[in-house]
Amino acid sequence: MVLSERFRPLFPITQNRAYLFAGGLAPAATPVKAALDEWADRWMLDPAYHRARYFDEWRILKDHLASVLGADSGELAIVDNTSRGSNLAVQMIDPPPGANIVTDPTSHPSAVWPWLLPGRPPVEVRKIPAGPTSTWADGLEAAVDERTIAVIVSHVDPRTGFRHDLRRLAGLAHASGGYLIVDAAQSAGAVPVDAASSGVDFMSGTMMKWLLGPPGLGYFYARREHLEARPPPHVGYVGAECAGPPTALEHLSFSPGGKRHEIGLADLPGIAAARRGLDIILEAGIPAIEQHVLDLTGQMIEGLEERGIEVLTPSDRPVRGGVVAFHFQGGVPLCRYLRTLGVDAWGYSEDDRVRADPHLYNTPADVERLLAGIDAYRSRASRR
Repeated sequence: MVLSERFRPLFPITQNRAYLFAGGLAPAATPVKAALDEWADRWMLDPAYHRARYFDEWRILKDHLASVLGADSGELAIVDNTSRGSNLAVQMIDPPPGANIVTDPTSHPSAVWPWLLPGRPPVEVRKIPAGPTSTWADGLEAAVDERTIAVIVSHVDPRTGFRHDLRRLAGLAHASGGYLIVDAAQSAGAVPVDAASSGVDFMSGTMMKWLLGPPGLGYFYARREHLEARPPPHVGYVGAECAGPPTALEHLSFSPGGKRHEIGLADLPGIAAARRGLDIILEAGIPAIEQHVLDLTGQMIEGLEERGIEVLTPSDRPVRGGVVAFHFQGGVPLCRYLRTLGVDAWGYSEDDRVRADPHLYNTPADVERLLAGIDAYRSRASRR
């Protein structure tokens, strides 16, 4: 059975709309919404039910997430967003004098700015220039030297859909004695991540995109040797213990693994909903989702190129994810028009760029609706 035939009925939005922005905010599936409703009902009628179970729910979420990320659940912390995880990674690294970090056009500002905070040891920021995506990996390799403390990338670039080879980058970073720090917000849930086997040192992401969860929840991954190497930068009762009275600081100890970075209660209804999103991902299977998404993005790229539209996303399957980006003069007005046709993509005014992100609930017919909408918009504009 085609993947979308199995899972499309779980997404009511697909009855009327071709929703193509999974990498921005995925639509709620019926089990995800049901989990939020059930949590709210029990909160209203029986709050003690949740009080007795919330650490169990937390643990189950991390177990499911570990399966998607190719990690050990003990190396994960649930945080509020990708940026929090990016900051934690930086706080766990002490750059020596003269150190540099190497980034590329995929790097999110929240992954770079924490290095520049006042009071932190200064580092040189080496950002390879924008250019064809095919040059980015070689550009990173040319910029790394014996003083490189970290290589920082997004696994899948939100601006082009380019996908990095994490194993290659981990080898590059480790050869200089540095770390590989990865933003997986646009990859986890759409394509294989395999954090542990790829050699990633630190990774962060969000639940609200390809993992089909709600906003307000993210994750942080670090290899266990990094987690145990130093105390956490923040502390709270969830991630620490005190053998004596609370004032006896000499008895303070930190939980093993990623839990030490969970300082207080997370978004409990969000955890319940995020579990159901991950259930869908795990039932479908990442290999099947990747195949489905790459088929749809390939169809989209081909259709755009046939129309003479400049596509920013690589055509080769191994180096792209679920994001398709293209230049279109007046991209924001185009997307406003597409919404009137029941098609959802996203336009960026700063560079006339449009992106469309199909997921497991989308079909080839959704892609055709996008392409037909572009044709209609062009025809409409030519008559003015």
